[in-house]
Amino acid sequence: MSSPKESPGISAEQLKKQTRKQFFTKIESALQAGDFQAAEILRERMVEADPMAISDVIKAAELIEEAMTAAIDREHVATWPELYEQLSQEEKNCLFHSMKSYLMPEKRVLLQYGALNNRLFFIEKGRVVVAVPQEGSKKLKVLAQLARGDVLGEYSFATLALCSATAVTKTPVQLRCLEGQMAESWAEEHPGLYEKVLEFCQKHGRIDQISERKEQEVHPNPRYPVQGRVKAILLDKSGQDDGLVFNGEVGEISRSGCSFAIHCNQKETIKKLLTRSFSLEFTCNNKGKEVVFSSVGRVARVSVLLHNDYMLHVGFHTLLARELDGQLAP
Repeated sequence: MSSPKESPGISAEQLKKQTRKQFFTKIESALQAGDFQAAEILRERMVEADPMAISDVIKAAELIEEAMTAAIDREHVATWPELYEQLSQEEKNCLFHSMKSYLMPEKRVLLQYGALNNRLFFIEKGRVVVAVPQEGSKKLKVLAQLARGDVLGEYSFATLALCSATAVTKTPVQLRCLEGQMAESWAEEHPGLYEKVLEFCQKHGRIDQISERKEQEVHPNPRYPVQGRVKAILLDKSGQDDGLVFNGEVGEISRSGCSFAIHCNQKETIKKLLTRSFSLEFTCNNKGKEVVFSSVGRVARVSVLLHNDYMLHVGFHTLLARELDGQLAP
């Protein structure tokens, strides 16, 4: 917005007042149209145009916040009281208006087993089937049906993991979707909100519960806690050294995979490790003996620990030899 040209008899202060009035008119128009992002951009431009107009800037912020509060779907908020009751009004506004509303037809795939996902779904109406592939079959095994009041995608949204199940709409479904990139943008304006959403996901998400039940089923390759180190060399698509190396502490191992802890100061780097393959060189100690071996594996999940520490969960491309499994068993 350009400032009015100075006219004879009009002071600089009057010009500023006219400019602020123009901003208010445009902000009110944006709010009437429900375009809160545009209204906020206009408020920021008002600050740039007249940094000393503190009272008007505050008034504009209050107008935007009031409009956002009035536009919240009360029925949606009442459906997830465990989430919204712990939030301030500003946090409620930010969360709700960060989401997009969709009406999905039946038989629409929302999540694909083994694929990447950075979306969190809040189901308002309809039913969604959650299933996993059956070993040796193209058919899916139904684990659960989700409906109004359930969240979907929290497993991969909160833990940097590949989807642990496929989710398909059984009926037309009304839902709201939160993109991970949008949630991560809250850090400066609403510090702690992203963490509150993650905590809610971990406490109330049903996919995590389903996954835990799967883990409790009989596993053909028992996992053992082990002590040892691993040198993990990232591979490119052709299987060659990609130039990135991590030295990690081994947590658990089985013939089909392992988990190990690493330290990394760049969260974006960690995100890019999902589905990537590593050349792994192990040095473990068991029963007073050193066990040295190597393998190649693909990252299926990343657990967030503390102070930029992460646990990588890796599936081996081929099973370890039975003899080696015997050397690692407790």
